[in-house]
Amino acid sequence: MKRTAIVSMTMLALLVSTAVAADPAAPALGEGKGLVTLTWDQFVKITGYDPAQKGGQVLTIPWAEVKELLGEAAPKLAKGTTVELRWSEFKTLLEWSIKQKKPKDDIPPPTDYIITSSQYAGTLSADGATFTLTLKLNVLRKEGWKRIPVLPSNVALTKVTLTPAKGVFLNSQGGHYELLTNTDGAIEAKLEFSVSVRKSAGINTVTFPRVAAGSSVLDLTIDRENVDVKVAGAQSLTTKTEGKTTKTVAAIPAGVPVGISWERALPKVEPAPAKLYAETRTLVAVADGLLLCHEVINFNILHSPVRELKLAVPKGVSVLTVSGPSLQDWRVDSNGTLAVVLRGEVVGAYSLRVTYETSAAETATIPVLRALGVERERGYVGVVAVANVEIEAGEVTGATKIDARQLPADIVAMTNQPVLLAFRYVGEKFTVPLSIKKHAEVDVLVTIVDTSLYTAMQLSDGRRITKVLYNVRNNRNQFLRLVMPAGAEIWSVAVNGNNVSPAKDESGNVLIPLVRSASRSSELASFPVEIVYVEKPAAPAPARGTLTVKLPTCGMGVPVMHVMYNFYAPAEGTYTLGWGASGFSGPLRLVEEFSTLSTGPGPEAVRRDAAAQVANMQQQVDTRMDARARKLGATPIRVRLPLNGQRFRLEKILALPSDDLYFVVKYRDWKIAE
Repeated sequence: MKRTAIVSMTMLALLVSTAVAADPAAPALGEGKGLVTLTWDQFVKITGYDPAQKGGQVLTIPWAEVKELLGEAAPKLAKGTTVELRWSEFKTLLEWSIKQKKPKDDIPPPTDYIITSSQYAGTLSADGATFTLTLKLNVLRKEGWKRIPVLPSNVALTKVTLTPAKGVFLNSQGGHYELLTNTDGAIEAKLEFSVSVRKSAGINTVTFPRVAAGSSVLDLTIDRENVDVKVAGAQSLTTKTEGKTTKTVAAIPAGVPVGISWERALPKVEPAPAKLYAETRTLVAVADGLLLCHEVINFNILHSPVRELKLAVPKGVSVLTVSGPSLQDWRVDSNGTLAVVLRGEVVGAYSLRVTYETSAAETATIPVLRALGVERERGYVGVVAVANVEIEAGEVTGATKIDARQLPADIVAMTNQPVLLAFRYVGEKFTVPLSIKKHAEVDVLVTIVDTSLYTAMQLSDGRRITKVLYNVRNNRNQFLRLVMPAGAEIWSVAVNGNNVSPAKDESGNVLIPLVRSASRSSELASFPVEIVYVEKPAAPAPARGTLTVKLPTCGMGVPVMHVMYNFYAPAEGTYTLGWGASGFSGPLRLVEEFSTLSTGPGPEAVRRDAAAQVANMQQQVDTRMDARARKLGATPIRVRLPLNGQRFRLEKILALPSDDLYFVVKYRDWKIAE
């Protein structure tokens, strides 16, 4: 016999790794099928195993036996080949082979059973209904008893046929009938049962729940001809008359109970032509040379649906917009017909909204779009003015003049203007002429200064630095025009917190660019305009004398509602006359505290903190003097303003552009500047 020595280290590694990852050890001796039980002496004699070598002995095994252990993975070798393996290798091979040949456990099915078809064949009459449920199902779980619900217990079973008859039983439990079986495979059940019929107002109804899972097919036969049959939740429904009966086939999805109703079918009536009724709501706004109109046409469409609506457009009218539900397109032809095409047919109530305009001179006729092809039309018209015009109605024909309070609420809701004229019409033709008289417009304020706050520092040499803060509301003026005091030099201008560059017109007035006020509610909000300027006298002021202080005035019809002036005079001076009389005179009145006025909405822009105003002005003076000194290459000289000087408050309520704003102060005991 040919013997071949095979080096099996690679095979051994494969077998050992597989054995480690495999299931627990093989079954004990005597278990399973195909096992041979040997005594120890028989095993030693057959295999040549030597216990003294403790597993190190080499065994010679025929290749056919090794191939039997390896199974399909064994290569093909010559007949009579033997394999020499150490005892430990042979043991590993044997254990691996046993585990590979061990039968695998069956995977349990995901469900006990599935229903392959469910059909209800029923015969219905006014006296009762009988059904036959044919249920085909497949039981998947092999072991144990299975419960399969088939019918609710509130129906009356009359006959049951089960296939196969052996091992399948019918039981009633838990409010339903169920099949009991401990077998697997296909099962067919035919269950005949009766259900009561309810009758109300000529309609017969049969209802019962379905407990079997899945969708179902209903095959119904009704003992009357020309019957209208309805099945609740049906995804498809076919009904036809056969002789004296009516056949209906319907498919219902899972989870939907059986609900069948039938009644005598009404004879089909040919559809009648559509009938349309219309009611209009028209608002006419009289503007400069124009009539701006907004009309709502409410249709009531009867009998048959329509997809196109037509309106007659008066001559000279331009249609601007047309809107409505499911509107697809609209157009006006050369004959003055407005055709409105919808995306689909409509029946019942439908509304169109149309805006249009026409020219108007001293006389005009109210234009109203009229519905075409309607049985009857009626409507209401309201007239408002959106310009300075006077409107009167001429001789009205075919319509009735009514009080504005009689107009429908939806017309009044179209505008915030008062309705001046109102009319009602019923019929095909009517005429409402208007007489329009244009009136000249009166100029109104477009810019107003609510408050102006001055803070002035008077030096003993006659120079004066002034900061003025205007609280302005502006609608459309581009500039705030100011007439400045003679010789005044403007140092800075800021509008709404942003620095701007002023300009001068041909008359020498200062033009300060303005912004438009933001709208708050129905009024304009104010914004600040800040100006700092300096006045220098031609000669130094004497120690005793009279000082005239002129204020800037606003031009272009801009009034100032409240003028406030903080005047800081040199501390050493005296500003009273004999017997304590005030040395101040002029249009501005000397006061202890400024009056409090409220002239505009929003937060007050005027800052009343005099100390902060003084500190801000001192900083501007220092910056200005430093810049001039550096330009000349000299050391900056600080000019200290009399922060601790005497403070006087002067004010004027309502300063018109024509008013001359100034005050005169008599003083003495000033220190002459050196």
